Amino acid sequence: MKRRAAFALLFALCSALAAGDASAQPRVPLIVVLMHGTESVVRPRLEALRGGLRELGYREGQNYRMEVRWSGSRVERLPELARELLGLKPDVAVAQPVLAAQAFHRESKTIPIVMAGGAGAQRVGLIASLARPGGNVTGLTNQGDELTTKLFELLQEIAPRAKRVVTLSSGLGAAELDVRAGSRAAAKAYGLTLIEAFAESPSQLPPLAERCARERCEALVSLLDPNLSSFRSEVVALAARLRIPAAYPINEFAVDGGLISYSTDILQLARRAAAYVDKILKGAKPGDLPVEQPTKFELVVNPVPLRTRKVSMAAWPTRLLPSTKG
Repeated sequence: MKRRAAFALLFALCSALAAGDASAQPRVPLIVVLMHGTESVVRPRLEALRGGLRELGYREGQNYRMEVRWSGSRVERLPELARELLGLKPDVAVAQPVLAAQAFHRESKTIPIVMAGGAGAQRVGLIASLARPGGNVTGLTNQGDELTTKLFELLQEIAPRAKRVVTLSSGLGAAELDVRAGSRAAAKAYGLTLIEAFAESPSQLPPLAERCARERCEALVSLLDPNLSSFRSEVVALAARLRIPAAYPINEFAVDGGLISYSTDILQLARRAAAYVDKILKGAKPGDLPVEQPTKFELVVNPVPLRTRKVSMAAWPTRLLPSTKG
């Protein structure tokens, strides 16, 4: 009996020591990422985020883990995916755009959330202010809602005779009210007739083409809208089919063949989000980290579509003709 009791005691002691050693092992932080868009939209941004983490010394599978979800072109999937990711008890949640941050925020007011770009965070109540966000959300804004007027200004430069302008969005973006207000103010300032249009999916673009033909649209401004990015090639094709000049709020549209874009570098925002993740993993509170605003913007001009436009080539300033970034 004494020998059996001794063995039992020894076994219990060994088990306790093993458990102690296991608990002494540092926990590998878990970063969860939720993005809205199709794989072709998400992949470059995700790789930019991973690249930013590598620059800061993070190695996936070694000193951090990552779980990623994206919603394709279905905004309604964001809440479900957010719940799934936050159920993993992450250390930090990264979201792009604001719609994804909203989905996270509805599920948790404590898990740190980093926005990797987007607009409208303050309007929808995710942050108190850019300088002092408060709560559990911080990150970066692309200020796209503030650049709507610039898109109209560019259109006036390259197509001064275009007076009937169609504005396009899905109506689902967090900054929708701001960009619509900006477009109306710009149209009034430039004496333009505004034709407001909405498309939540590519299937809604053919009827829009018919409407533009009836209403004699002479130019298009694609408003800042994360949902449009998920079918941006179809939007670019629409403008080409209508043979009208178009301005876009994200440089990816111009990369896909769109005429002109003016925006911050979306991939750089995703890369910069890694710095916020790093600070939070090192103990910083998201509510104390000011939301970062971009200081550099890109003008991208694609000269190829000019050959198919109704606008006279003489109306295009030569300084805009080369395909440049600046």
